[in-house]
Amino acid sequence: MQITLNNIVNAINALNSNKAQFASVLSTTNVAIAAKHKKDVVITKTTKQTVQLFATQNAYTNAIKTSASKIASNNAANVQNFTKSATWFTHLTNCYAIVTHSKTNVPYLYIRNIKTQNVTYYINNVIATKQQVAAYLTPANANKLLQDSNKTIYNKTNNVEHNVVMRTITLSNVDAITVNKTTLVK
Repeated sequence: MQITLNNIVNAINALNSNKAQFASVLSTTNVAIAAKHKKDVVITKTTKQTVQLFATQNAYTNAIKTSASKIASNNAANVQNFTKSATWFTHLTNCYAIVTHSKTNVPYLYIRNIKTQNVTYYINNVIATKQQVAAYLTPANANKLLQDSNKTIYNKTNNVEHNVVMRTITLSNVDAITVNKTTLVK
């Protein structure tokens, strides 16, 4: 079955459940490179990951609270009182796991990254290492790419640390998604 907004919504909602669901997502995105290389180089990243699709805001909030409660340095009251902040997107009313950009209406898949199985970088369609890719990035982005990504996330608004990694992937960048035993491809 082909990836369309309706097909993704139908696949996610197939279980008719208010619980979070797991999915496998394969996506390809462009990597932001330093301005001096933009004329000569195109870098893409293909990622295969296991993700969690939240059915409700409560599921997302509970995931944050569960994660944050396991970090000893967090204030228990801050964890308990955690609330979701305003964002740049709006959730579809019939599918919390799909969001649209508030200004452009571009649809995104709203996911919690559980595990990244594979990331492959390409420089001008040739497989490349992280180190090779880093040479084409700004120093700040190169540093970010090469450092350990297993750090906690600090939510300043709620003064809480957690390890719930949320991502939005433009639907047009999703190459394949398997959810509820249904696989959709580009």
